[in-house]
Amino acid sequence: MSGLRGRTLAGLADQALVAVTTAGTGLLGTAVLAPREAGVMLYTIAILVFVQGLGRAFVGDVMLAHVPRYAAGPARRGQFANAHATSGTLAAAAAVVLLLVWALGPRRYVGDLVWGVPFVPSILLQDLARYTYQTEGRQPRALVIDACWVVVQGACLAVLLGTGHAAGGPIVACWGIGATAGAALFYARTRINPLAGRPARWLSDTRRLLGWFTATGVLAQLTTLLIASLVQGILTQAAYSGLRLVQTVVLQPAQSFTMALNGLLVPRASALAGAGDVAGLRRQTRTVLAVNAAIGACIVAVAVPLAHPVLDWYHGGAYAAVAAIALPVSVQAGVYLLQIPFTVAIRGMHRARLLFAQYAIFAVTTLGGLVLGAVQGQLVGAAWGLMAGAGVGTLVQAGMYLAASRAMARAR
Repeated sequence: MSGLRGRTLAGLADQALVAVTTAGTGLLGTAVLAPREAGVMLYTIAILVFVQGLGRAFVGDVMLAHVPRYAAGPARRGQFANAHATSGTLAAAAAVVLLLVWALGPRRYVGDLVWGVPFVPSILLQDLARYTYQTEGRQPRALVIDACWVVVQGACLAVLLGTGHAAGGPIVACWGIGATAGAALFYARTRINPLAGRPARWLSDTRRLLGWFTATGVLAQLTTLLIASLVQGILTQAAYSGLRLVQTVVLQPAQSFTMALNGLLVPRASALAGAGDVAGLRRQTRTVLAVNAAIGACIVAVAVPLAHPVLDWYHGGAYAAVAAIALPVSVQAGVYLLQIPFTVAIRGMHRARLLFAQYAIFAVTTLGGLVLGAVQGQLVGAAWGLMAGAGVGTLVQAGMYLAASRAMARAR
């Protein structure tokens, strides 16, 4: 039990570190840049996170469910090498595409993107390094490499601020430099060689999971990027800055917590499902649901009363108007937390098609709610539209989990 407790604490601490750092990068932009300039930087980060999400869809999330069923030894190590080779190949292709986007796209949206392009491989591989340790239940080691990333990024940001060169592009580059350091430390410690892996073998070995899991991940990231694009297109870049500011403080910690739970619980759910332990899987789902419900209630209770005084003070009140969206965004965070236990169980049962169907419904309702809300009620309406989409997605996910667990019980 002490080993499990230690891994759990390390996993939560690791994801908290990642959440604080990611949030801090965006907050720094809103603190030192004008709202419009911050919007350009935040959109660049959204694009890079989109690419990072593609890496998770093709490799990271699949790894959590696929590799634990291999015994420790050469077979598992070979799977890791193939996974890292796949991620490296994807990163190289993505860097080329993003360079073209920067060269051909409007500067008012993608002007800072060129600063992040050289670091796309580092960002994807460092992220996969965390997934690799999580897959093996070595959360403390994941915490070490992420701490390396954070320390290096923080040092670079300190130099920028100290020399008066803080701007959107250089802030993005600091993220990339930190990720490079974290990835280098991982490969030095594990001796995994991404150049020795075989992407074709990874695609072959994971094809049963890869199709629907990957499609779900791609759809999720595309939905997030479309939200950023639609808010700027229907409203303004300043409105997007305000939305991202509140999401960064309120919603992103909840999303990062769900990432930590994925890393901790999906391998265990996969093992339970593989052993046919329906009771154990249901027990884990109920426990996590109760804990997450309590956390979600705390988020709403804290975020709503603090929104107005904090935003009236922050950046001289430049973002005071967006305090009105604290309620829908905090409710959305709580709804996401309620969804994660069902998602973990369905991933563990390898019911990837159900995940895709659920996310397709979520994407349609979320984007539809955003557009209708923005047209009718500007930023506040858009925030409520996003919350409504999250609510529909969670209800659908709960229903699918119940159906899948009952089918698993009947098949025993």
